[in-house]
Amino acid sequence: MAVNCLYVVAASTAASAAALQWWAASFLDAPRDGDVGGGDWLETSLRSHVTVALLANLAAHVLLVLLLALKTLFFVRLTSTETRKVLEHIINYVIYKGTFLPLVVPPNSQQIILWSTWLVLLCSLKMFQSLARERLECLNASPSATPLKYLRVYSALLLVLSTDLLWMKLCVGFCSSCNSKLFWLMLFEPLSIAFESLQ
Repeated sequence: MAVNCLYVVAASTAASAAALQWWAASFLDAPRDGDVGGGDWLETSLRSHVTVALLANLAAHVLLVLLLALKTLFFVRLTSTETRKVLEHIINYVIYKGTFLPLVVPPNSQQIILWSTWLVLLCSLKMFQSLARERLECLNASPSATPLKYLRVYSALLLVLSTDLLWMKLCVGFCSSCNSKLFWLMLFEPLSIAFESLQ
């Protein structure tokens, strides 16, 4: 089932990329009022709301393909219990963080994009961390667990920890370059994920 979902999402990503390419080509080929030619094609493309929506759609599809590929690589198939528990954890996490962020973050487009990216990455890390914890509990209770199964789970935890440390480094660099102390909130949750991964 997971491999089938991966194929479907990969095909959908390819269709999204093709649609973006077609739209950008047709958008750039159309004459514009006051267009002298030789202008910045990226700036021209990003003025269109359709282009921005197609870019966001493509980014979401690429992220989904990456997450499904990593899940298949590290966990192969999930049991129904693992799936249910992970969904519960992620829904609770998104509800908790999703209600907290609008209260703190100023409502402009740059802030929304920044904090949405932050939330998506942290949700992904929490998902893999939760999956690894559930799988380790099952492996520890199973007498027939092989070292390869343990290696996959610990590899997933190592990926979560290394990505989290990289994200913390980026957060510290970003926070030190900004004047606002609001961005230091970005560092709290990755610290929490790193601590839970090390446990």
